[in-house]
Parts: sequence; C-alpha cells; structure tokens
Amino acid sequence: MASCKCIVRVYIIDAFNLSSRDNGSDSDPYLVVSMGNKVYNERDRYQSDEPNPKFYRSFDFEGIFPGCAPLVINVMDYDEIFGDDSIGTTSVDLEDRFFSPEWQSVKNKPIELRQLSHPSSAISQGTVRMWVEIHPTSIPMSEIPIWNITPKPPDYFEVRLVIYDTEDVVANDAEGCSDVYCRAFFDSKEDAKETDTHYRCSNGKASFNYRLLYTIAHPRKDYTLSVQLFDRDLIGSNDIIGEAQLNIKDALTDAALTKKPVAFSKKYYNSYLKNCKTLKNTKVTFKDENSFFLSCKGGKPDKTGKLTEQGKVRIQIDILPKDYADKNKVGEARQEPNHSPTLKEPEGRLSLDMNPLKLALAMIGPDLKRKIIMTLLCGVCLFLCVMLIPLVAGNIMSDLIMKLIGLG
Repeated sequence: MASCKCIVRVYIIDAFNLSSRDNGSDSDPYLVVSMGNKVYNERDRYQSDEPNPKFYRSFDFEGIFPGCAPLVINVMDYDEIFGDDSIGTTSVDLEDRFFSPEWQSVKNKPIELRQLSHPSSAISQGTVRMWVEIHPTSIPMSEIPIWNITPKPPDYFEVRLVIYDTEDVVANDAEGCSDVYCRAFFDSKEDAKETDTHYRCSNGKASFNYRLLYTIAHPRKDYTLSVQLFDRDLIGSNDIIGEAQLNIKDALTDAALTKKPVAFSKKYYNSYLKNCKTLKNTKVTFKDENSFFLSCKGGKPDKTGKLTEQGKVRIQIDILPKDYADKNKVGEARQEPNHSPTLKEPEGRLSLDMNPLKLALAMIGPDLKRKIIMTLLCGVCLFLCVMLIPLVAGNIMSDLIMKLIGLG
C-alpha cells in the first residue's frame, strides 16, 4: 500500500466536569496536545479554578498513513509551586478513521465527546468536546476550510439596581441600632458597589433610594446577583448582617434575544422568573409592580444548620442593552439624570440639629435609652430613700422617747 502524507487537524472546543487535582478548589486546566514527536503545550493559557474550561483551539500535525502515531490530548492542572498534574488523557486512533470508508464519506466530521482517563481511577476524569480532520497534502491548502470556532463576542448590558429600603433588619449594635448600608455585586466582589449609610437605624427600616449601575456581559460564567446588608463600624471591620442571592440568567437571556430592556416586574416574575432558581432559599415578595423584597439570611445557624432571616431589602432591577442604556442615561445614587424611577431623598435619616440634647438622643439607640432611663429612675429612688432616712429615723426615735417618758 502506497503511503499518504496528510495534515491532521484537531479542533478542541471545551471540556467539562473535570476532576480536581487541587485541595479545596477546582483544577487550573490547560492542554498538551501531541502526535509523535510534535507537542503543543498550552501552559501559558491555563484557566484558574475552572472545571468547565472553554478552549476554542485548533492544532495541525503532519502524519503518514499507514503508520501514523495516535493523537494524544492531555488535560493538565497548572500548579505554580508543586508541579503540574495530569487531570486525564484521551488517545485518538487516527488510522481507524483514515481507513474507515464511513468516516471518510462524511464531509463535515462529527463532534466527538471523549472521556478523559487516568491510571489512578477507573472512572472518567472529565469530558473533552472536539473533532478531527485528516487532509491529504495532495489537496491544496487553500481548498481546506479552516473553521472559526472562537465564540462570538459577548453582548453587553447595563443592569440598573435600585435599593429602596429595608424592613425588620436586626439590631447589630449593643445599644439596639445599626448603621446600615447595602453592598451588591455580580459573581466577583471586585465589582462590588455600595449605597450610602443610614446611621443609627433603630427600627429595622433603613432608607436608601440609591441606584447602582453595572455593565455585564452575556453569555457569562455566573449570573448571580448578591445583595448584602452591613453594619458600618467606625472602629474595626464592618459586620455583615445578612445576604440574599438571585439568579438573573433568564432575564438577561431574554434581553439578549429580544435586544430590548427587561424589567423584573411582578408580571415578568410570575410568568418567567418564578421558575428561575434563587440561591440560599432567598424569598422574593413584591411590594408593588416593579419593586420587591429579598429576604437576607445570616446570623448563627439554627439547630438544623440553616441561617435565619436577618431582614429584608427592597430592590428594583432593570436590564438594558448597552447601546440603549447609553442613549437613555441615568445617574448613580440620586444624581442626575434621575428618572426611571425618580429617586427622592431617603426618609428617617439622622439629621444634624443645633440642639445638642436632641442630637444626643437621636444618636442613642433604644436599648441604651431604656438603660439610661432605668438608671435614672433607680438613682431617683435611691435619692429619695436617702432623703427620707433622717425623717424616718427621727420619727422612730421620737416614738421611743415618748414611750420611755410614759413608762417613767
């Protein structure tokens, strides 16, 4: 049989459900692809803590049939200190394909799902999605198509998160109040933004009327919006009161498909969003058509290990395509342009007063006020007792003297 020189081209799309080779975290995968003596090492392209990496890579090899070496795909785990480990490998018998009339007859080669194996285990270490093409060099390279498998650029959206107010927020300070503020972020605390602070909130009803703006991509790895309630401390670190998490994938996908704004309205929630999983059993309760409360869990776990509700925060979410948002700008916080919705100044905030007594009373929490009042009442009672002692003692002495005179 005459030998045939060929170009072997492998397209590797992605991998999923990779086993972890790190303690306490996912693997940091990268590819090592080889055929015979030729090796492509993609170590510089490792993906940190990613069990489902996206590769979108293609590699070319030269092979001679018959006698072509197998194609070996090795998914490695990057480790900066202790040395890299193999997550798993898969070996492709190229001759089995080259000499298969059925395989050769298929114009567009099928995508394969190949299981990764490792000597330490009999079970799969993950799956690689890929396909292989074999082209004789007798065919001009200009006639061999090169498929562009890189993903299309993501679409960008502006998420407008309005944080209105809270209810039933537990007091975090000993005097029975908290200096409450909200913090919110998507999938990474690096993009976290905060409201201003409602100081000395003593009834659990902090008021903000504060708009936070985020630019996010779709598709994305994580669609989780986290909203946290904090107690601000002037000395030491701030204390987290509770947290709520909401998955916005359905709404963001709808905005991407329609290229139109999507609002988390009550109508939208009832028809779509109720089927969307909320994390940590976050409870959603609508107050009106456009705003709803999220229950924030925190504190010490109960006997079953569950966190308890520490308060509720009322929010509004609107998702707009970025070009639409740029043409209809709104300001952050309560800045201009202030519309959709118009945000008023917060209510029930601590205000500076020229009367020092009134200001001091506003700064003191209800628990501390009760303690001060009880202390004052005890002091008054003690003072009255001290003042009455001489009178009572004098009456007793007078009675004794009168009795002695009468006996005499």
